[in-house]
Amino acid sequence: MKFNILTKIVSLAMGTVILATSSAYACTGVYVGKDVSADGSVMIARTEDIASANSKRFIVHPASDHAEGECYTDAYGLSVPYPQHTYRYSATPASKHRGIGSTPYGAAGFNELGVAATSTITAYPNEKAISADPFVETGLHELSANDLILSRATSARHGIEIVAEIVDKYGSGEGNIIMTADETEAWYMEIYTGHQYAAIKLPDDMAAVIPNAYMLGEIDVDSPDVIISENLVSLAKSNRFLVETNGRINLRKTYSEKEKDSNSIRIWGGQRLLHGTIGSDPYKTEHKLLFKPSKKITVKEVMDVTRTRYENTKYCLDIPGNKYIRAIATARQEECHILQIRPDLPQETACVMWLCLGNAEFAPYLPYYASAITETPVICTLDAPDYSEYSMYWANRSLSTISATNRTLYGNKIKAFYSEYENALIENMSVLDAQMEKSITKSHTANILCKNVAYDGFNKSKALYGELIKFIALYEGEDETKGNKLQFELKTKPEIEPIPSYSVSGPTIISN
Repeated sequence: MKFNILTKIVSLAMGTVILATSSAYACTGVYVGKDVSADGSVMIARTEDIASANSKRFIVHPASDHAEGECYTDAYGLSVPYPQHTYRYSATPASKHRGIGSTPYGAAGFNELGVAATSTITAYPNEKAISADPFVETGLHELSANDLILSRATSARHGIEIVAEIVDKYGSGEGNIIMTADETEAWYMEIYTGHQYAAIKLPDDMAAVIPNAYMLGEIDVDSPDVIISENLVSLAKSNRFLVETNGRINLRKTYSEKEKDSNSIRIWGGQRLLHGTIGSDPYKTEHKLLFKPSKKITVKEVMDVTRTRYENTKYCLDIPGNKYIRAIATARQEECHILQIRPDLPQETACVMWLCLGNAEFAPYLPYYASAITETPVICTLDAPDYSEYSMYWANRSLSTISATNRTLYGNKIKAFYSEYENALIENMSVLDAQMEKSITKSHTANILCKNVAYDGFNKSKALYGELIKFIALYEGEDETKGNKLQFELKTKPEIEPIPSYSVSGPTIISN
């Protein structure tokens, strides 16, 4: 994800909007094909990295009917006509107070048809490519991409075709990587310049770790499993920057900038945890988009990728001198998600969005039936750009902030707590699935379970924060007067609370 901090005025039909943005290299994506996942799921995942205090929400956009001529318009001036009907979909937008639209950066989610999308891995073209086909300021930007896909797409491929049509007609305002998935297939798309892009159907027997870099190499442009812009090859050829291997365009060598160390280390670190074959030096290994894992990959292992700081290697960030190595587990994660589509289940039950509002190192992934829900609780929808005790994002972020100040004394215990909690959540999915299966009104049940899970996680973060603050206050005073070395021990337990506990519409009373 890239959020450029510039001050500019964009005139829209709705009025004048001031854009205030900030620049950051950001986001790490993961793909796991159904044949290499432990339970036959397809998973697309991403960390949304931008700023360490940038609140996110979890909401549901309702389905809508639109009058002829009605358009989706964003703060950059992109205006795309609506179809007659748009679908209900979940999203994780930023605060509307950013000044760039009411629901900017929808980022990730499912729609009611079971289509998943994650859309904001920023990538950068080389100078020759962007000079030949500059970005279009009023074209497609990442703040709108996911909303345009999920409101309209009937399949994973259709989601890619929607983006391709928009870039063909309106251009793109930046380089981006997009992934979509449905119950039958997953797709991966790279947008290179103002009008050039390529997408492939992802193989079921492979996995990928994707940093802020274009990863597609040699492709067969005539394959039915490939979608490309009309002038992808001819533009490069006529401007003399086309690079071919084996008689085919090599997209990475043709359109991409040179791979950065900050990208190489993340590919290496992620593949290491997902059973890939890696070299001993991440900076000297030629990384490809796809790899075949040596073992089946679990959803918990994907979670662990998003919180890795390369522990148990010489690149671990806890080692003196490694402070500026780019970790996947950065404090700038404003939310992290895993969009999982499980086999042999009805769509409403099969589609699970594992969502962490905040940075994942010291906060949990919580499971939601995101294709079925029609609403989310106030702790998730609250627009809180500043700290609020009633915000899920701030509950997680507050705990993470203080946990990171001393990983040895208490931070690692918070991580261990949430690891055990996630294991319990994963094991408990069969209980939730059974409730969904016997339910006549799937969305109603999904909404109740969404509240239950959200408030259980929220209460735990608040309770842990209280325990930690009390310990730090005690430790500081005891240590300076008596030299005591207190040990932090958690009182809150990682077990799942009884299912009916948190079916409420507002914040609950926190207790241990």
